[in-house]
Amino acid sequence: MISVAVLSALIALFSPFWGLIFIINFGYKYQNQKIVFYCVFAGSIIFLMIFGKFFDIVTLFDILIGVGISSAYYFRNILKKYDFKRTILIISFANIGYAIVRHLVFGKILLRNLNEVFQQYAELIKSNFQENSEQFFLALEITEKAKLLMINYYPAIWAITIIFAIYLASIFFSKKAMKKWEHKKVRLPFFLVYILIATLIFVIFPNTRKIGMNGLLMLTPLFLIQGISLLDFYTGNFFKKHRIFLIFFILSVILNYYLIILLAFTGLLDTWFNFRKIEISEDLNESNLS
Repeated sequence: MISVAVLSALIALFSPFWGLIFIINFGYKYQNQKIVFYCVFAGSIIFLMIFGKFFDIVTLFDILIGVGISSAYYFRNILKKYDFKRTILIISFANIGYAIVRHLVFGKILLRNLNEVFQQYAELIKSNFQENSEQFFLALEITEKAKLLMINYYPAIWAITIIFAIYLASIFFSKKAMKKWEHKKVRLPFFLVYILIATLIFVIFPNTRKIGMNGLLMLTPLFLIQGISLLDFYTGNFFKKHRIFLIFFILSVILNYYLIILLAFTGLLDTWFNFRKIEISEDLNESNLS
């Protein structure tokens, strides 16, 4: 138990994304001793940060809330009801709320940290590309664009990270759980459409566009999850029989953001029209005719 808690802390320190996936898939065995487990986890985080001489209050809260509290709630809900969809939604919106509070409370610290990181990148580029001016300016341009992206959308980036982590963790955890997650039947609540409309209104006006874009990006993973679920409903059996095609498809989605947008848009439409219900109705009509 102690080794899993310490290793979870170490992984989370480098990446909350992988830390959350790891703690859910290996920490569930010790939930009958959850108080001891999470005390060791929190203590390990603080010890590693102090020992490593890079104590940062934002990183501490990120790990304790994004990994510690998120996983604790996950186990509390899943091990009782095995309601994967509800658990993912609650943790997603809790971390969206934390992303907003994080921006309001730690915004200046985050911006300072980002500026320091990108300044180090710029110095690294200067030392490596001085002899090739074309590559030097191209690398600087890419770095500047990445910096602007991180500065403008770091609240959304945090939410996206945790939502995808909890989603992937659920897929892996479901394989060993007593009750499997019916992934192909995932259907998100319709109120997400109203939230989407509100964020789009914010996007329209220049003064609130950044807020709207952050909100839009935060919602995108949820609609993407529904889009993937719909795809699983129609093609899941095919991909189970032909794993190589599944690997190619996953790589295509990762490398092509147009496919990500298409899947998310499909998920949005499914929230509205429920395509699976149409398919089931057609099957029933065919069986009645026969």
